[in-house]
Amino acid sequence: MRNSLRTLLCCSTLCAGLAATSAGASETRSTGFSFPCTGTTQVINFNATALGAASTRFVQGTEIAIIHNPDALQFLFLQANVGTSSILLTLGVGQRHAFHDFTGFYSFPNSGGTIPFVMFGACSGGGTVDGIVVVQFFS
Repeated sequence: MRNSLRTLLCCSTLCAGLAATSAGASETRSTGFSFPCTGTTQVINFNATALGAASTRFVQGTEIAIIHNPDALQFLFLQANVGTSSILLTLGVGQRHAFHDFTGFYSFPNSGGTIPFVMFGACSGGGTVDGIVVVQFFS
């Protein structure tokens, strides 16, 4: 019973946080993710789509929330998968949530309305780590 209540409260807080943080951005793209806890680095690719015809888009902010098995997380890095090595956001051991609103903007090429992103992460102890990533774009 206690675990169900804790999960419900965490999810409610996450939804409220995502709504409040994302409200100031011109556009947001979000996706859920899951990776197995094998102790080795996992790679998760996802695309931010329907971003219009502009040749570049500016990333205004990023957010990651771990919603399942956060204690197993060893690390998680988010970056655009466009040939740059700019890490946009990181989580480490013991972290369940991170966000960053950039004072400047990261500019990434927009190919056909799509910008690819990649996350690298690892966890241990079996099961999976599940979460949500949000990328905020400025038009």
